[in-house]
Amino acid sequence: MLSAYPIVLAEIQNERYTLRHGDDLLVFYTNRSGARDLSLFSEKIAATPPGHTCLIVAPYSATFAPLFNEPSHFIFIAPESFSVARPNNARLVADDAALEHFVNAMTRDDKFDIFIPPQWGILHDAVLDATRQILARAAVRLKTIRHFERLWQINFRLNAPRATDYADIMALGAFVAPDALVMAGPSLDSAVAKLKNCRSVWCADTAFPALIGHEIYPQIVFSIDAGFASQEHFDGLRDTIRQNSTRLVCDLLGNPQVQRLPFKEIFVYAGSHPLVQNFVMRHRPQLTPLENASGDVGQLMLSALRQIFPTVKPKIFGHDGGHRNYVTHARGTAYFARAYQKSTRISNTETYFYRLSARYGAARCAKDG
Repeated sequence: MLSAYPIVLAEIQNERYTLRHGDDLLVFYTNRSGARDLSLFSEKIAATPPGHTCLIVAPYSATFAPLFNEPSHFIFIAPESFSVARPNNARLVADDAALEHFVNAMTRDDKFDIFIPPQWGILHDAVLDATRQILARAAVRLKTIRHFERLWQINFRLNAPRATDYADIMALGAFVAPDALVMAGPSLDSAVAKLKNCRSVWCADTAFPALIGHEIYPQIVFSIDAGFASQEHFDGLRDTIRQNSTRLVCDLLGNPQVQRLPFKEIFVYAGSHPLVQNFVMRHRPQLTPLENASGDVGQLMLSALRQIFPTVKPKIFGHDGGHRNYVTHARGTAYFARAYQKSTRISNTETYFYRLSARYGAARCAKDG
């Protein structure tokens, strides 16, 4: 089952292969329709224009095994499966690990023709939207790579010599499991009172100064941003980090200055970048791999939690996924302070009056003319 798609339950009854979604039952295949469905998918693959890849989104059934015996260029995304035995083929994406690999392997030149079989019925639009979001996530990843590639190389050369002494991220299992995961969205402002009662807090670096401002001291801080702006989150907090024995989870491509702050201990994982993979293979083959295709620190925290404490379900704060009235970050964060300074600059007032005078000046000229 793929978590990116609507939740469905595969059932086989009376020679019918069905998907149950809530109270709705979708008949997807039957024993008699197998050859027809296989033929339909084969035709769609054959009709795909050169340079494009046919992207089929449908439940997998053993009926479709012959597709994977052919050299055809296609991807079969299976949100659910009617067969336990599945081909060991990179073209079949039937679990979240395979989906992450698909997203990570995508290149700028890839073009996809999405085919959503009509059997999806009332879920057709939701399945199509989920597929487009996966492709959009891959596009964001590629854009990030183009933007940061040079900086990643510089950061890696500076971080690698120290990284041989970093602890594996699984060593976090020796500490108390987190009660809360904290990001820096504006909803964090209203969650401060609840966080004061938490025994163990993991937070994103962006949320760190906001929490310290309320005398909440996270045990673990996650920081993976390669850019110089990530240093802003720790400005003036060196003594706080030292006095509270704060620990850091970082990426080998992250900002080197952050990793030189006086953290009690630094934890690292095996990322997917080729530089990191080569380092791991040569120097740290036992490092635990973590998937984070979106490059988002919040998703990394969730991925680490699932790996280290699979049964723990902490409360999540500040994970808004957008803005509130054009406010993107909580008060007390470096980004909030920067946005506030920009919004209150006198130049904005000057610009407003300039536009006002230009508008009415133009109107008067038109009237006089």
